[in-house]
Amino acid sequence: MQPLSIPKQQLLRGLAKTIKIICTPLKLFKINTEEIEVMVCISLSLLPAIRNDLTELKNACKAKNIDINLKNAKYILSKFLLSLIKRVNQIDEAMIEKGCDY
Repeated sequence: MQPLSIPKQQLLRGLAKTIKIICTPLKLFKINTEEIEVMVCISLSLLPAIRNDLTELKNACKAKNIDINLKNAKYILSKFLLSLIKRVNQIDEAMIEKGCDY
């Protein structure tokens, strides 16, 4: 008997819907819980890409003989944050083109 496996996208959607249900009382304050669901789903789906970016950054630092320490953290984190902001802007533009109203 093979173990049951749940596709990653289905797992992400289920987790996002669960968080939406947990946030249902926020509707009293006129907070759109569907937006929270979308944000959680996008955030969770970005985690593997973020991990890949960090691995690439670490490998680039090794190739250039740059130590990863507090002294160099400002430069290393700035490169990482710039790539993250570019990725978020791409997602934002794609959602706008698809007609998502958020």
